[in-house]
Amino acid sequence: MKIQKLCALAIALLLVLPTAIMAKEEQQEPIRKGGDWPTEPQAVKFLERELAIGNLGPLPPIFIPATPRYLVTYMNSQTEDRIRSATVTTVTNQSDSTCRVAVSYFKGFTKNLSPVCSTNFSISPDFTVDFCSRNLPGPITTCNSTCSPELTFDEGRAIVSSNCREIGVSSRVYYISGANDDGISAISDSKIVKIGSGNNGD
Repeated sequence: MKIQKLCALAIALLLVLPTAIMAKEEQQEPIRKGGDWPTEPQAVKFLERELAIGNLGPLPPIFIPATPRYLVTYMNSQTEDRIRSATVTTVTNQSDSTCRVAVSYFKGFTKNLSPVCSTNFSISPDFTVDFCSRNLPGPITTCNSTCSPELTFDEGRAIVSSNCREIGVSSRVYYISGANDDGISAISDSKIVKIGSGNNGD
């Protein structure tokens, strides 16, 4: 009986591990060189080390942090009209250790149980990462963690979760024109509110 249980466990691992590995490989695509990439040789070497050991980079969905920290009060991500939009949420790790961070996007008329997208990222101390509802040209922002599939007809809110308390969060909605997102019409900052609290009324 014990042998049968061990065999069953081994088979389960063989089935699950490749899926987790493939998910991690698929998540690696958003990492690209942009304006956030250092040019100083020592900083580049440190960055490459952080990427190599896994302190910085996308995480598979099974590693979604369990503690919601902040509410992004407005999210808009659309491409089906003349005025297009995208939401970018920026998170900075202010702690002394690596933080796992997830940004989950919700339509306005849904509960917090069914996100239309969640992306997860491991952030090294002092590093800043941009989470995007859909991909944007590099000159606008370098998206480090992007919804897949991208959000193209969604409006509502986002929730930022992390295993760390010491994260700094900001969020903005870009209103863009052109099929290639080549013209910015406006940028709107979304309010950031601690989960379970009201804003300051400003």
